[in-house]
Order: sequence, then structure tokens, then C-alpha cells
Amino acid sequence: MNAESSKTPSPDQHNTTPSSTAVSKQVSVVCQVLTLTVCTLLLPVLILRGLIALISRRRLFDRRRMFGQHGRAFVMLAFAGQFPGRYLARLINMLRHELCWLGPQATATPRIDLPCPGLLTPNEMRQRMGMVDQAGQSEQPALPTRLAPYLTLLARTLLVTLLTGKRHRPAPAQVSLFGVPVSNLNLQEAIGWIFNQVHSESKATVPFVNAHCFNVACGNNDYLQVLRRATRVLPDGSGVKLACRFQGFNLKANLNGTDLFPHLCDEAARQQVPLFLLGAAPGVADDVAEKMRTRYPSLNIAGTHHGYFSDAEEAEVIDTINRSGAQLLLVAMGVPRQELWLARNFERLNTTVNLGVGGLFDFYAERVSRAPVWLREVGMEWIWRLAQEPRRMWQRYVVGNPLFLLRAWRDSRRRGAQHLINHRSTARHRRSYWWLRTTIGVTGKRALDIFCAATLLLLISPLLAVTALAIKLESPGPVLFRQTRIGRKGRPFTFWKLRSMYIDAEARKAELLARNEMAGGVLFKLKHDPRITRVGRIIRRYSIDELPQLWNVLRGDMSLVGPRPALPTEVNQYSLSDRQRLDAAPGITCIWQTSGRSTVPFEQQVEMDLEYIHDATLTNDIKLLLKTIPAVINGRGAY
Repeated sequence: MNAESSKTPSPDQHNTTPSSTAVSKQVSVVCQVLTLTVCTLLLPVLILRGLIALISRRRLFDRRRMFGQHGRAFVMLAFAGQFPGRYLARLINMLRHELCWLGPQATATPRIDLPCPGLLTPNEMRQRMGMVDQAGQSEQPALPTRLAPYLTLLARTLLVTLLTGKRHRPAPAQVSLFGVPVSNLNLQEAIGWIFNQVHSESKATVPFVNAHCFNVACGNNDYLQVLRRATRVLPDGSGVKLACRFQGFNLKANLNGTDLFPHLCDEAARQQVPLFLLGAAPGVADDVAEKMRTRYPSLNIAGTHHGYFSDAEEAEVIDTINRSGAQLLLVAMGVPRQELWLARNFERLNTTVNLGVGGLFDFYAERVSRAPVWLREVGMEWIWRLAQEPRRMWQRYVVGNPLFLLRAWRDSRRRGAQHLINHRSTARHRRSYWWLRTTIGVTGKRALDIFCAATLLLLISPLLAVTALAIKLESPGPVLFRQTRIGRKGRPFTFWKLRSMYIDAEARKAELLARNEMAGGVLFKLKHDPRITRVGRIIRRYSIDELPQLWNVLRGDMSLVGPRPALPTEVNQYSLSDRQRLDAAPGITCIWQTSGRSTVPFEQQVEMDLEYIHDATLTNDIKLLLKTIPAVINGRGAY
């Protein structure tokens, strides 16, 4: 855990720093200041939580006798009752120097060698992220003595604690994600099951699944069915852990193939089980085999073969695997090719256990570097992969990760809703559920609008300032363009944009009407409109001119997602069916904005807007906002 020293703690130090150097004193002073600051900031919360304890339980604290530094006894405090915030009382223990920020857990029996126990425990951080077994660590690691590493470790531990929430959740042997049964095993259980299966008479296929795998499965039904029929599916990555958390379960371990592989080789060498490595580029599997034989001299790697073979060569590859006598086959061809290949050739392979391991070989052949431990500890290994290959990985992670979390949240809500309907099937409860869902949807949509609009306005203020300067330098006139638009139920409001045209644009519109390129006659659009400035073409291309509409969203005139607000002259030309667009608050983006923008004919725009209004949900809004990002980058129909 990034240990900076192996020295033992000094008996007279009431912090986690293991030496009495001047630098250690600096850490101690900073931690004491941090404790006082946090207690001061949280004082109203502490008082409120104390009042709740007194009212509900008629006592302030639950007390537990524990042993801390050098076996000294102390009373561990927690606010009485099971309401949130009960462990904030431990800040009092910190003020008494009975606890510090980082350290091992306090014990129920005295230990002379124990340093000051911590409010946060780095070893527990690794347990929460399912990394303890993979790292082979069971003892509390030494803590840094220098200030910067100490604060970095504190930030990481705090981040993991906040992300993982409650530690004590149910951990069933199997959880269902998107209809796929995922085995909830720790490392020892997974290794034990694999080698029990190797010695059994039945064959098994074992894929690993992460957030990307589930995203692929949502668009590839063949792959989804393969996962559902697999003998065991093992969880890989912090995304799957979060998806389980949405359902109220804990995942025992992050069983990714990269961490599992050395333990697999170790056990295979001990039991003399032959392996075959199939996949990756030519020469990669050979490099992995050589490194593993060096690391485990008794390991029997019966054969290797690259994954770049043609369909005509498939029979020869399978024959090579079967003649090798391997019982354990590791296939590294990427998702979903490896799982589909294993399913297609299941009966032709003589191997007992077949594992789809993705990019594992590239890591162990050192063709791709692994993320540092500190990134893996906080579940952010994907950032490292994105930094290595941004062009190839940006869609998988920047778009894919939020999309997976949205899908996982919807899956958990759907399961919860189904549970509610199954157990409360009367008409009254169905009406109550519909009312609750509608109310939450409306409230959630407005909350999303306010949060996103306020955050984005703050973040893009430098961009707005630069754009405003560019507009002013190119053409005279105001930077902002305002116009009356029609909102929900036909109510007019003032609509804001960055000016992208010359100031006489409206006067020149009449002479250009004959050149209108938008079918239907209601809207006016010209791909090469001479009224648009050079700066205007750029800001229209990337929708920068639309950013001031975030102010309309904050005011409540508009929403982030909804039909685009029309001009009064355009609304006057609407048919009765077209006017149904006015049943919802207008928005910055909607379905046709992510489907070609100005290239979509007006009649089709109306159909798409009515489709959105009919199926409007908070999850659909989030999905459309995510689709807007690539639509803006692509720029199709932006003129």
C-alpha cells in the first residue's frame, strides 16, 4: 500500500505514523488540524444526530469497549439508534486521540504491538474493492510517514469508503444482472471450483463479465444467451460491483482474469493440470507461456496458438488443442468473439474447463502496461486504459461506463418494481405505484435540469467568455441574441443564444425564403446561409451557440431534454397534431437532435417529439443526453 517505511510505531505517538521524526510530527499536526476542521464543519450535523438519538433511544451513545494503541482500553462511540450518521460519533474518539485517520481496526482483545487504530482502514479499502486476496495481503500494511503519501492514501481510502457505502450487505452465492446469473465467489472459492471442475467428468465454460461486456450483450443477443447458458459467470471490475450495490448486494471479490491468472497457474502447477493458451497476436501467447514457466517451473503449458486464424484454419487449431492433452483452456480473443467461439466449438473441444480471458495475455506479455495499484484500489483502472489508447477506448469508457450504470440502475429498479407489483397486485397499490413513479419522474427531471445546468454554466464560463470576445471582434452588435419562443402550453418566453449571424439577419430573411431547404415550409434552414458569420459557423457546428439556453433551463422556461422551442410564426402554421409538441416543456436536445438535426424533415421531427412525450422518463432523458455528446462531436446537420 505504497508503504514508505517499515519502522514500528513509536509508543508516544497517537497517530498512524510509524516513527517519531520531524516529518511524522508534521503528519500528526496536519491530521489534528484536519480533525478539528471536520468537527467544526459537521457540528450542526453532530448536534442534530445527537438529538435524534436522545429522542428515539433516550440515550446519546452506544458504547463498546475496545483496545487501541499498545493495548490501551477505550470506549468506541456511536450515536444510539440505527439512523444514518451513527458512526460520526467516532470523531469524538479522534478528538480524544483514541482513533486517528488511518490505521488498523481496533480490537476486542489487547495487543501490545498495535499502533493507533484508524477511523479509516487501508486494508478494509482493499477488501471493499475485492483486492485483498489478489494482492496476497492479509496483514495491515505499513503506513506512509511523509505527509504527501499519507494524505494521498487518506484520500483514496475515503473515496472508496464513500463509493462503496455500507459494508455489511447480503452477499448471496449468485446475483442476477440483466438476466445473467453471476457467481459471487472470493478468489479461493473460484480457484477451488475451477479445479474441482477440471477433475470432474462434465465440461464447463467460464466467461468473465465487466461493464463493457454487459453493454455488448445489450446489443448482441447471441452473446447474451451464451452468458446466460454459461456454467459459471465471474464478475470483473468495479462497474459490476456498483451494479450489485444497486440491488442491495455485496460482491465478495473482483475476479478479473488478470489477477486470477497467477493463482490459476500456481494451482495448475501444484496439481499438474496442463494448460493451453489460445489468442492474442502471434508470439504473445508464447511470451506468456515462457514467463509463466519461469515463474512456476513445474507448470505444464501444453501448447499455445495465436488468435488470428481464419475459419478454414479453425479445425486445425481445435485439433492442436485436443492433441495437446490440455484440461484447462484460456481463450484471449476479446469480447464477444471468444465466448461465441467457445460456445460454437464446445462439443469439439476436449478441454474440461474453458475460460474467456479477454486481454490477459497482452498484460502478461508486457505489451500493455497494467494500471498502478492505487488506481485499481479505487476502481479506476479504466482511466489508465483510456489514457493508453484514447482513440480506441473513449467510446467504451466515456460513453459506455455511464450507459452501463444507467442500464444497471434501470435493471435494479425494474426488479424492484416487479417485486412490488407481484406482492401488491391490487388496483389501489398499482395506482399508488403509478402516482409515485410519475411524481418522482417529474421531480427527478427538474432536479436533473437544475443540477446539470448550474454545473455546466460554471464549467463553461471561460468558453463563453472567449466566444463572446470572438463574436464582438468579428461583427458589431450584441453578443447575445434573444428571441421570443413558444414554450409549454403555448406560453411565450425569452430565448437566449450566442449571436451567430450579422445584426441585419432578420431583415435579409425575406429575400432568402425562396431558397429554403427545409421540407414542409414551417421551418427555415439554409445549409450555406450568407447571414452567418465565420465565428457563427464554428459555434453552430459544435452547438456552442446553444449554451446560453442553460439559463432558460435554470429559470424553468426549458428543460435539458424536450421538443425544440418554436417561433410564434412557426407555431401559427402548426396543424392540430403538430400542436401536441407543446404538451411538454421545450428542451435543448431531443430524439431528432441526436438523429441528424437539421437533416430530419419537419414531419419526422414532429413524430420523434411525440414519441418522446409519450415515453418520457428520467432514464430516457439521461440516455438522450448521453447520445447528444457524440451527435455534437459529429456535427451532422448542424447549420
